[in-house]
Parts: sequence; C-alpha cells; structure tokens
Amino acid sequence: MRKLIKKLLGKLNIITALFLTVLMAGGFGSVIYVLADNTASQSASTAQAQTITVVGKVADTAVTTITFPEGAPSATISNPSNQVDGTGDAQVLHATASEPVVRLKNTSGGALNILLSISSWTDNAVASEGYALSDPATTTTATITDGNLSADGTNGLSPVTTGASVAAGAYQALYLELVLSADAGAAGTSTLTILGET
Repeated sequence: MRKLIKKLLGKLNIITALFLTVLMAGGFGSVIYVLADNTASQSASTAQAQTITVVGKVADTAVTTITFPEGAPSATISNPSNQVDGTGDAQVLHATASEPVVRLKNTSGGALNILLSISSWTDNAVASEGYALSDPATTTTATITDGNLSADGTNGLSPVTTGASVAAGAYQALYLELVLSADAGAAGTSTLTILGET
C-alpha cells in the first residue's frame, strides 16, 4: 500500500507541476496581452492656401494695417481706413456709393473660396465685429451684419466660411464694422486672417 501511495503522490506532484506551469504561462500570456500597446494616435488636416492678398482700394499695394477711429463706449464704428489709402479715404457704407476698406486679391492660379478669422481683441476693446464681401464694382453695400465675424472666427479656432468665391486674378471688396465694448478708455488690437481654399 505504501508503494501505491508513493507512486500516486509522485504522479500528483508531476500533475501539480504541469498545472502550475500551464497556469503561469496562461497568466503571463494574459498580462502581456493586457499590457500590449493597442492604440495609435492619428491626425489629419486640410490645406488652406494663403494666396489671397489684402490690397488698397485702388492700387495693388499691400495693406498691413486697418484702423478703426475712436468712438464712444458701445458705439458702432463703420468707417475704418487702411495705411495705403489713409484716413481721408475711409470705408463708406452707402446704398449707392459704398467703398470698401480694402480689396482682397486672388493671386493663385484658380478660384478660391474666402474664409476669414480674427484673433480676440486685446484690452476688451471690442464687443463684436462684422464683415461684408462684394464685387468691387458693386457700390450698394449699406449695412453689415454685426458680429458675423467675431461670433465664429475668434482666435481662428473656426474660420468663418463666407460663401464668397474669387476667381484667379480677381478681387473681392471687404467691408468691416465693429461694436466697441462698454469699457471706457479701452484701446485694443486684433489680427485679421484671410484664407483661401479650393
């Protein structure tokens, strides 16, 4: 009987050792599987051509600064000017004799859709900003929708799709208007970005 018990215990040790080996292999396999890197970062982007230039009202001289005159807190300012044409030739909103603040020229080889964005105005100087686009030959721009630029385009996070297209070598007239903040004595700056996409 002792021999039988010894033989059974020997076989039991072998079975236990095999069971532990299988269990450990299965356990380590699970750990390796769980810790395996099964994610990958991804990104995508679409190109926006920056081949639309900002030029003067008549000459193709590059405009780098658009200035709105001082106004009372909460006032609507609709007569900005640019450094090329000067303050004496400011924007005019009028039903029959409107003039833009600048023109946008498409210098690419094909038609482009115009997108606009602005950075936030510093010093809380401006409450909202609006724009209008038209063919330069059109002189009937009398109003601008307040806030249609600042509502969607602030800080360029979501550029405003204007719905306007400009052919290669052609122009669009850009009109701008803003509403000053209620803060007295504020003076701020912002960057206007014009993008073109095919």
